[in-house]
Amino acid sequence: MFGIFKRKKEISKGGSEIHRHKDSNRKDWRPRIPDESCIYLDEICAYFDKLYPNRETTVFHEIVSDLVHIDVHVMKPTPEDDFYVVYTTGMSDLPMAVPNEIPNAQDYKHAELFMFLPSSWNPHSETSTDPTLIRGTWAIPTIKFFARMPHEYKTWLGGGHTIPNGPDYDPFLEGSELSGVVLLDYGGEDGSYLIANDGTRINTLMLMPLTRAETEYKLEHGMGALIDRLEEHDVPMIIDMYRKSAV
Repeated sequence: MFGIFKRKKEISKGGSEIHRHKDSNRKDWRPRIPDESCIYLDEICAYFDKLYPNRETTVFHEIVSDLVHIDVHVMKPTPEDDFYVVYTTGMSDLPMAVPNEIPNAQDYKHAELFMFLPSSWNPHSETSTDPTLIRGTWAIPTIKFFARMPHEYKTWLGGGHTIPNGPDYDPFLEGSELSGVVLLDYGGEDGSYLIANDGTRINTLMLMPLTRAETEYKLEHGMGALIDRLEEHDVPMIIDMYRKSAV
């Protein structure tokens, strides 16, 4: 789905460090043993239950896992908060390869991802062949890809990171301008992270799709400028796959 390029350090005009990775071509299979998977499951679920209470939750369990076992939790809408909350568990089982020159690098080695989806989204369309439901098929595979990505490519993900959907910015869905993502530090009153019982800090990063113009604007002008544009155009936190570009 996502093109990954060879790693080469460079800085954009907006001050963003750019990492390019090529396909890993890894041939060894490193299965994740179920008994060693989702070691922070209870703490992560409790964190999201506190932020978004009184929701029924279902789980898309990963059957076969390589490197890490990624499950996707779907918290259903409520009358008060009419949107889905979708989050991962298992990404934080292993530390990411945060460069040592990053200040307080230890604080960024573990993370989980989440996103908000509209109540019209149908999570059970993930395996549907009905073309009227096909719009829902991108969400769960996409968040699982990003959760495994840092371990697969020996890199890391943090707030403010933007990633295109391949070198040509392929749209996620036909008819959509959204063709990349930005990760945002977005959490509750205690911040966008939790502290596990063993003292490990686990950051919770919100995944928000972007258009190509928005991604390139961020690289040109920086994260603060992108946030200003998104706010000026009232881009919602709840993902609208067919919204117009803010740039």
